[in-house]
Amino acid sequence: MDKEVLIIDDDESITWVVQKALEPIGYKVVSHTKLSSGLKAVKEDSQLILLDLILPDGNGLDGLRDIKSSNPDATVIMITAHGKMESTIEAMKEGAYDYIEKPFDIDELKIVVEKAFKDMSLREELKRLKETTSETEAPQIIGRSEKIMKVFKEIGRVATKDITVLITGESGTGKELVAKAIQYNSKRSSGPFVAINCASIPKDLIEAELFGWEKGAFTGAKEKRIGKIESANGGTLFLDEISELDLNLQAKLLRFLQDREFSPLGSNKVTKADVRIIGATNKNLKEAVAKGSFREDLYYRFNVIQIKLPPLRDRKEDILPLAKHFLKEAQAKFETGQKELSKEAKDFIIKYDWPGNVRELENTIKSACILSDGTAIEKRDLHVEEGNSYSIKEFLEDKLKRYLKDMTKLETGNLHTAVMSEVEKALISIVLKETKGNQLKTARTLGINRNTLRAKIKEYKIK
Repeated sequence: MDKEVLIIDDDESITWVVQKALEPIGYKVVSHTKLSSGLKAVKEDSQLILLDLILPDGNGLDGLRDIKSSNPDATVIMITAHGKMESTIEAMKEGAYDYIEKPFDIDELKIVVEKAFKDMSLREELKRLKETTSETEAPQIIGRSEKIMKVFKEIGRVATKDITVLITGESGTGKELVAKAIQYNSKRSSGPFVAINCASIPKDLIEAELFGWEKGAFTGAKEKRIGKIESANGGTLFLDEISELDLNLQAKLLRFLQDREFSPLGSNKVTKADVRIIGATNKNLKEAVAKGSFREDLYYRFNVIQIKLPPLRDRKEDILPLAKHFLKEAQAKFETGQKELSKEAKDFIIKYDWPGNVRELENTIKSACILSDGTAIEKRDLHVEEGNSYSIKEFLEDKLKRYLKDMTKLETGNLHTAVMSEVEKALISIVLKETKGNQLKTARTLGINRNTLRAKIKEYKIK
């Protein structure tokens, strides 16, 4: 890889110093004194850009944004004699690789430049490795809203750092997709990505699924089997809904996170595994710690870095691009021919609250693509109830206003308990009916533990 350094700085003495420092050790140095001409000299790859903050014809931060918008992988180091906290933070938020102040130490510059080229070389190598693997397509997280862009930046910052990550957000927001994006952009991208949903496996079996077992370890263990941790060796293990792990298994997982060692069920042999752990939950783990259902030490081990995914209702500008993406996928997969959303359908999906988030939108669009007649997908094809086109908050307020009109005139009436109980009972009954009595699916939809659901069914005498 050619090592070219592009300097965009109106101070010619800086250019002279950089040339004298870098050219003798094999770097090609190109310089421009104006932002406009410097931006034209930016290449797609194999180039490091030293960009001044203040230039005669523009602001370096604006230049950084222009460079990153056209070439997100560009490596830009900001240099300035006017270093301030605000500009430093802004530069790093906009994707600068580093930020150094004038007058800078030449040895420090050489170290930063060499490190930048090593990281660029590593990225190139990872790209080549991905081209030789079967799964070459990058995970697609669609959106340009401010909130999802924040998530993209966080993925970029944590991907190359081999640390534990916690992803939080409502069901259906795409937590596994974020975990895959972290893996794809990490040094482990050529390794396996293994996912396990901690809520979908019975508690007495999940330990065996994680750690594996030896032949005869328990009734039915007719042969040895490796667990998810060992199968993820060299890659990433994604633990979805980690709040559902029982306390005993939490302790064993904590020991693995500390020592990277485990023993399969029925074995005294200690096995090592080089695995990055990414956890996800739609629960408030801090509250779970306070209630005693989640270990505090495991919480802090997981919560080194937390990425919070916004619900779809909070990034409405992403709804239409997502819908078009899912429509395109459905057309290709199901060979339905070209279809488009009508104006009425577009207006509806933007207004709708999407309580099931991106997952609900995807299922709705793909179903409409298959079932709709003709080339236009109309609002009626979306099979979403009109009553759901406004938020849960608005729905409840509308219903409660009518019910509470006379009740609030009473001095005492135990109103809070009565309303909360009736709402909870109705909610559980409706979801149970929708899932045809499947308690596991109901618990997952409601976002509560199965034992809690069983207790509520008994308490409210739901049949």
